Amino acid sequence: MTATASTAPKGRGRSKKHSRVQAGLGGGRSALVLLIPVIVLEAAILFAPLLYIAYRSFFNWQPGGVSEFNGVDNYVELFSDPAFWQVVGNQFFYLLGLPLWVIAPLLVAFMLREKVKASGFFRSVYFLPAVMSPAVVALVFRALLSVDGPVNALLRTVGLGSLARPWLSDETMVKPVIILLVLWAGFGTGVLIFSSALSAIPKHLFEAARLDGVGFWGEFWHIAVPSIRNAVVLWMIFQVISIFLFMFSWVYVLTRGGPGLSSATMDFAIYQEFMRFGFFGTAAAQSVVLVLLILACAGVGALVMRLLSRDRSRGGNKVAA
Repeated sequence: MTATASTAPKGRGRSKKHSRVQAGLGGGRSALVLLIPVIVLEAAILFAPLLYIAYRSFFNWQPGGVSEFNGVDNYVELFSDPAFWQVVGNQFFYLLGLPLWVIAPLLVAFMLREKVKASGFFRSVYFLPAVMSPAVVALVFRALLSVDGPVNALLRTVGLGSLARPWLSDETMVKPVIILLVLWAGFGTGVLIFSSALSAIPKHLFEAARLDGVGFWGEFWHIAVPSIRNAVVLWMIFQVISIFLFMFSWVYVLTRGGPGLSSATMDFAIYQEFMRFGFFGTAAAQSVVLVLLILACAGVGALVMRLLSRDRSRGGNKVAA
């Protein structure tokens, strides 16, 4: 009796899920046929070059000439190079800015959901850096943060000359400065994403919390954050991937990876190996390592999302019970 009762809902659940999939495909095979051109185009544009680079990473690659097969020598050379590990260390140092990149726009989005005058205007102002070219923004900040630039001049004018620094040529300051600049550039996008997620939370939850005497921080940490945790995790995944893929323009324009290699990222190092030094096989091997790191981060993010959805479903089942 118990076994029959327990298996019946599972069967019904599977059949419902199957019917939903069929309904979503809108005709099954015909919909899949329509997807074939997209799949082929995606494979041709994205996956074919990746496979080719992975293949070339096992050669002493000389474009236009004879490339000798050298096995894993490129990877051995790469992993035995201290400069590579310094760049990897820089990459993970930038990840220390992840809490700031998530909490700051989330907090501002939560404040804007209150009855703030001209909240739409503030969202537009916050989003403005996101539509600007990172290269142009980096040029502006390179001028502002130069040794004789306006920032240091302002500090000296107000009597804080001791705080003036060579912001972009100091090994201890350059990476924190870049973290703050990346926060400024992506701040508005995060505010818009979190604002849209917060707008879906029922207002009566906040009203009930206020009647119970819950303050601003209580509403933020115990209602807002748990309610939009999927959006928070997705934004975190996006930021992590951005650190591995979209830092080149900032590093190239601001510091050229310097001083030394103290601000270089893996994408910038690949550019240097390939375009400047002509070590094509090593650059290919480093590209493969970069892709594997991105896939690992995406896998961890997918696992976190799955665990969160499982916890939410369990919580829903308990409430229903």
